This record gives sequence, structure tokens and C-alpha cells, in this order.
Amino acid sequence: MYLEDHKIAPETLISKTDDSFVVEFTVTEECDFFDGHFPEIHLLPAVAQIDLMMHFAKKYFGDKGYAIATKRTKFGAPIFPGYTVRLSVKYNSEKNSLAYKFTTSDESKSFSSGTFSLGE
Repeated sequence: MYLEDHKIAPETLISKTDDSFVVEFTVTEECDFFDGHFPEIHLLPAVAQIDLMMHFAKKYFGDKGYAIATKRTKFGAPIFPGYTVRLSVKYNSEKNSLAYKFTTSDESKSFSSGTFSLGE
């Protein structure tokens, strides 16, 4: 329901282990995350990228808590409407954290990356 509500194409699961997963999905031009954000040039807001990462983390890892702090978050290139992106997420149980990376499908370009500490 989440992806349909935001008009994001269903993800394709590329790989999954107990502590990592990789998915690909397309952020359609109709996606409501683009509404009102830089009206003259649409790009996927940072908060939407984090929301998507947390959505998929809960889907593939279960509820590990909420993102309470960020470390080394980096936004290298904008994600525009129609882009197909690859999201890689790793869970570190010792630190109770998620490390993520949004890239192109072939991983030649990085859109954003970072690490989030989780808590209740």
C-alpha cells in the first residue's frame, strides 16, 4: 500500500541476507514526493529518501525502531522523476544502526548514503 499511495513502482528484490538487502524501484513522475518541492525543478527530497529507506528496512528486517540520529549522511546527486534507483541497506545489530546507499542500477553513480542509529 505504501508504494501505491506515493505512486512509486513496486520494488524488485535483488538480494537479501539476514542483515542486508538490495532493491530497485522507479520513482514515477506522478510520485507525490515531488509535489511542492522546488516547483521549477522536481527532485526527490532528502526526507523522502530517508522515509523510503525506513519503509524498506521495516519490510525486510522487521521493526528495529526509529531513526534517532544520523551519521555521515551525504547527498551527492539529485534523484529526478522517472529515475530507477537501487537501494542497498545493511543492518548492524551491535550498533543497532542502518547504513544505506541510493545509487543507479549499475551503481556507477551515488545519489545519497548515510548511517542511522535506531531507537525506540
